[in-house]
Amino acid sequence: MLKRPATWLAAALTAVALLFSACSVPSNQGSEGKTLRFITVYPANTTDAHQIQAAFIFNSGTVETLVGLDPQTLKLRPWLAEKWDTTDAQNWTFTIRKGVKFHNGTEVTAEKVKASLENAVSVNPGLKKALRIQSMEASDQYTLKVVTETVYPALPSNLVHYNSVIVDTSATDAKFPIGTGAFKFESFDIAGEAVLVRNDDYYDGKAKLDRVVMTANEEAPARLLALQSGDADVIYRPALDSLSTIEGDSNLQVDSHLGTRVYHLLYNYTGANASLWNNEEFRKGIDALVDRESIVKDVMGGQAKVAYDVFPGDYPMSPKSEPHPFGAEEALKHFEAAGLQVSDGKVTQNGQPLSLKLATYDARPELPQIAQVVQDQARKVGIEMEIKKASNIDEELPKGDWDLATYSLLTITRGDGSFFLNSSFGKDAAQNHGHLDDPELLAKLEKYNIEFDETARATQAKEIAQYVENKYYNSYITVPFESAASKKTVTGWTTPGNEFEFQMITKDLDIS
Repeated sequence: MLKRPATWLAAALTAVALLFSACSVPSNQGSEGKTLRFITVYPANTTDAHQIQAAFIFNSGTVETLVGLDPQTLKLRPWLAEKWDTTDAQNWTFTIRKGVKFHNGTEVTAEKVKASLENAVSVNPGLKKALRIQSMEASDQYTLKVVTETVYPALPSNLVHYNSVIVDTSATDAKFPIGTGAFKFESFDIAGEAVLVRNDDYYDGKAKLDRVVMTANEEAPARLLALQSGDADVIYRPALDSLSTIEGDSNLQVDSHLGTRVYHLLYNYTGANASLWNNEEFRKGIDALVDRESIVKDVMGGQAKVAYDVFPGDYPMSPKSEPHPFGAEEALKHFEAAGLQVSDGKVTQNGQPLSLKLATYDARPELPQIAQVVQDQARKVGIEMEIKKASNIDEELPKGDWDLATYSLLTITRGDGSFFLNSSFGKDAAQNHGHLDDPELLAKLEKYNIEFDETARATQAKEIAQYVENKYYNSYITVPFESAASKKTVTGWTTPGNEFEFQMITKDLDIS
């Protein structure tokens, strides 16, 4: 069982931060007005809003989408589109909000929206596949007609995707996106920082801040140091083991909320041990080795909730899951039912010990610790798991040289979970890294994808989630909290449920 890291590291970081702090604390009230410095996790890989692989641009509050998500209910809400209508889930009408201007003063019209979406799907094959747009027509200045390739109820929810932001594509000489948000780019260096300035013509009221300086750093200790030394005003996702240190500082505050992603074990159904993973009893045995309660308490520091299915919580599509049995005895029972040999509390296959490759990655520092917890439990029943750390897990998994992996995905997402279900369980889908291919599950997805009654969709999504849980396809472990830390002089900050569907830099953010 893992314990929270020793306090010497936090103490050392604090000492160094205090040393930096004693040297200089930059003022937030300079000649250019109120300035807030924000450090997020993942840097931008490009300034192209339609191709960027992280949500850095979307987080900045400079760009907006046609459809948004209500951060409280997670239901779809109007944004640049005042409303949308359909009678058959294939022919759609989007009414564009009047009075909105791009940062260069150009009015946002249906024709401009059409041009932006056309560019997005032309440069981003993944988005093209997600939106499934067959044709678009600006029937008048503020009405956009969209026809999808098939009946496609998920179109509005997929227009929440941060690569579908609306920008002025006619500004071909622009060095960064010309969006519609409460802030606009003054400069943007993907290897350095992005400087945002207030958009005084924002249609929804002026922002309280004059400027925001955004940077990114994937190292949690470095983000913490910047906050403690005064070089940052807000940091996103501090390490869980640093929260007590932050809360103990009278100048700092933590904002933490249950997120919309699930940490889980992903299984490889086509790898070297495919015969094991395609055996339901074997999957149940591995699941019984997952000590969820210990992981939440000791790895997550209580900043998470136990999960057993893909939609944990109390959402319309959440199944009512019962706790899964845990323990070596339970695991051995399933391994024996799977056709493996069990003797003296150990499991073997054809007289040989089992050896599995467990992939993980550091970008979410709790995942390698979860891997160690599973490795320790597996060793108790004679299964050796070799932990392999990948610098980029999404590049490593397609290579196929793994048996199971710690993974993190947004599941309660974009209003109804349809993006997660299709991308994770669809045949050859982008996030179906284990290549699960279950005809019955695919048939359920096909039926779900053409249902556009909201209540019926939620019921079918719940049935799919229950089916996945009953089959033990992957092991869903915990829902982590999403956290941010800031100076107490910062007001108006709300930590979003995830960094991909909600803006962080909003017009209500302020600093004194």
